Amino acid sequence: MAIPQLPNVDGLLVTADNPARADLLGIGMDHARCAALHNYLIHNAWISEGRPPAALHGNNINTYFTTHGGAAEALRPRLHPSLAAFLDDARLPPDGLERAPFFFWANEFTSPGEFFAEPEADLFDEPADSLVCLYSTNIGQGGSSGGGLFYHQGIHRAAVFMHMDDHDFALPVQAHLELWHPLETVLSNWIELIRLGKITASPREAAPLFVGEKIGPWEWHPYSEAQVNSCVHAWDRLCNAIESRMPPSPSTPANPPEPEPEPLLAPPALDAASIPSPSFARAFLSRARRPHFRSIAPGLLLPPASAASFTASQPFTHLPHPPQVVPPVCIFPAANSDLQADVTGWLNPFHEAFREPPAPSRVPAGVYTESVDRSVLDTAEEGFRLLLPYGLHGDSARKSDGSGVSAGSATELFQHGYKPFGGDYYRPQRLERLLDHWCGLVVRGVWDVGPRGVEGEVERFREADGAARWRDYVISPTW
Repeated sequence: MAIPQLPNVDGLLVTADNPARADLLGIGMDHARCAALHNYLIHNAWISEGRPPAALHGNNINTYFTTHGGAAEALRPRLHPSLAAFLDDARLPPDGLERAPFFFWANEFTSPGEFFAEPEADLFDEPADSLVCLYSTNIGQGGSSGGGLFYHQGIHRAAVFMHMDDHDFALPVQAHLELWHPLETVLSNWIELIRLGKITASPREAAPLFVGEKIGPWEWHPYSEAQVNSCVHAWDRLCNAIESRMPPSPSTPANPPEPEPEPLLAPPALDAASIPSPSFARAFLSRARRPHFRSIAPGLLLPPASAASFTASQPFTHLPHPPQVVPPVCIFPAANSDLQADVTGWLNPFHEAFREPPAPSRVPAGVYTESVDRSVLDTAEEGFRLLLPYGLHGDSARKSDGSGVSAGSATELFQHGYKPFGGDYYRPQRLERLLDHWCGLVVRGVWDVGPRGVEGEVERFREADGAARWRDYVISPTW
């Protein structure tokens, strides 16, 4: 949602061309940049509820120290100067009015009594006063005894813990440095979610768009139009990388006319297969172009174009399910239709509506879109599951957070695990990220390209279980 009268922070957002501060150990937090991004989120929540922007200016602005007084001032000697400067500049809404939660995953600054995460520091042998719970969480148990945005004063980096179990993934810090990020990176990530439309803010009394629960003014969307567009762009990058490496066909003229692009699936095929409208799967399949090859990854094909064949490749879309539940869609089936994935019990990653009869216990291998209940928080229609016809040993195969895939799992490859920017472990990786990762494997020559597209069989994904190539099958951590 575009909200007027927001401050311009474009030059402060962390991007590839505008990275976070690199010299953290020498100087500490980039407190001015972080405070400006914090204040942007405060401003966003405030005016989304129809409150006047002018109320956030002048002498009635609160900070952590003015709000908590002597209890907060007593913490100053234990704070790095850059963290104290951030708390001096980061605004809080005026007194006397109900405060909106700071963000979807963060409620507010923790109180002085819960500010230092001493139990966690002791448990994981972190130095005294190094670990603080900067923001309490909106979901689960908040404060330093549970979740929140934790900031480490030794390395000046932050990570979000939604639950107690998250501590085991991200602590001790030195063993998991790749999961800790400068605070400006975390705040930029949150602002990017707003700009994508994945999270929006509206008056808290307004009904949520997807009949789910709102957290104050903040609403999480199953997917957004911007995500569909960015996924289609990732698809184009992958297709272009493959097509540019395909050997020329002897029968192809030197400069053939460019045919009119066709979508992966036409509306009649999507209708025949009962692909929900609207849905992320339908939007992607109808907007992504059908390229000039068949194999998009080792042993995985484009979806069949005919309505009958595409419908026959869908084991879930015709099954009964609640109206707010979106079924999984097989978008890239295995070339060998006899290869099937076991989805019994804990091996099934999909919504519970597709785990019991009449749902099948074995389904064709391939890439499926995520099934979600749109009324539940932290869903991801833009997600995917790669279903392999074999279980991985888990000896070397890793998730984004560095943890191993479960031994015997056929559905965890390329998935997140713990999410340092916020969210539960079960939310799947985005399809956009998979397509860009596969593009990198093609560009780097890890995967070979032949006249029909990417060469190889589904067995190729077993490389994730080997010491030599497992890193090629890990997507770096993000939201």
